[in-house]
Amino acid sequence: MKVRHSLACTIAALSLVALHARADSDRDRERDRDRDRTTTVDCAAGDTVATALRQGDERKSLTILINGSCSEHVQIDRNDVTLAAAAPGATISGPDPTTDVIRVTASRVAIEGLTVTGGRNGITANGASGFMVRNALVQNTGRNGITYARGASGVVDGTVVTGNARDGVAIDAAQGTVINSRVGQNARMGVGVFNGGSARIGIDNFNNAAGNAISANASNGIHIVFGSSALIAMNQITGNGTSDAPGNLRNGINLASASADIIGGNTISGHTGGTGVNLVRSTAIFGDALFDLTTVNTISGNGSPASQGGIFAFNGSSVTIRDAIITNNVGAGLFLSFRSQAQISGNTIQNNVPPGGDGIRVVLGSALFPTAPNGVVSGNAGFGLLCANPESSVANFPAGVAPLGLTNGLTDVAGCTGF
Repeated sequence: MKVRHSLACTIAALSLVALHARADSDRDRERDRDRDRTTTVDCAAGDTVATALRQGDERKSLTILINGSCSEHVQIDRNDVTLAAAAPGATISGPDPTTDVIRVTASRVAIEGLTVTGGRNGITANGASGFMVRNALVQNTGRNGITYARGASGVVDGTVVTGNARDGVAIDAAQGTVINSRVGQNARMGVGVFNGGSARIGIDNFNNAAGNAISANASNGIHIVFGSSALIAMNQITGNGTSDAPGNLRNGINLASASADIIGGNTISGHTGGTGVNLVRSTAIFGDALFDLTTVNTISGNGSPASQGGIFAFNGSSVTIRDAIITNNVGAGLFLSFRSQAQISGNTIQNNVPPGGDGIRVVLGSALFPTAPNGVVSGNAGFGLLCANPESSVANFPAGVAPLGLTNGLTDVAGCTGF
């Protein structure tokens, strides 16, 4: 009887131990699920990012640290993933020119400190929200460096985007912020905003200054088209339009059927094959006092005998310009053509040179509305203000031209009438 009782007690005790062990194991697994995971990929040892992406609980965040150079194409379709360099020089290189190097379709994904090269597009966010590219180098890809498309959103911050076979950063029917970055020597646009996209360029999502250097791209520095819009501030937009191929656009900022708030702090210069800011069927504000930033934009050293130098508004475009410095351009400082209009105040339009070299030229049914505070239109080689045909007009003429402060090489005002 005592033996049976002892055996029963022993069995009960062992069962209790097993239950505790199983509970401890369950708790360990639960802790593993709760814990965010970090793993390292050693490219030289044959590790791949694709394998690392299959690790861990997909409900939790995953950080993949990369050592060396991996030759592969990466598809990220799980949320909360960070690909980061474990050491300087970490690289993902795409061997197939028909496939994007990194393609992201999930939310809250970040690329940090990596070099991305080869492939078709370097990095594409397709419908991915909250996608971040930080402190990266995206170069020598077969098409765009970085693309936000189909409702994607995110930020490019502190990144160099250079030598790509098409656009540096393309924002296509998506929302993107480009700050603290260098975008240059790409074979088409520096930053392109297409098909109803919206962008912040040089101003972060909290309206803080975070300017970029956008230079030496083969076509336009910034290109905004097809119902798109942008906030543009604090950038150095210089020397774009390096290709003189027939039909190539070579402007600092180009707008077509689009809108832009060119807030201030931008230098737009050295576009010797094109215009500083070119608008077609578009609207723009230059110098927006609603932001806690400077309202001064400098537009200088642009233009050639074949193109207008400073600001050219064409085909029903509308601009409001305040506090701009428009100087030393080839052609007119401000040119309004084919039923375009401008309201101007407090600008300095000086020393624009032939051919043309007018401070302001108004043609083909366009209209100018100068307002206080007074600006200065002086030292231009041509007319201070030229209305080249009778249907062009100036508000409150002739009193309305008083705020211009005209002193120029030819007659200060020629051919203009009131409305």
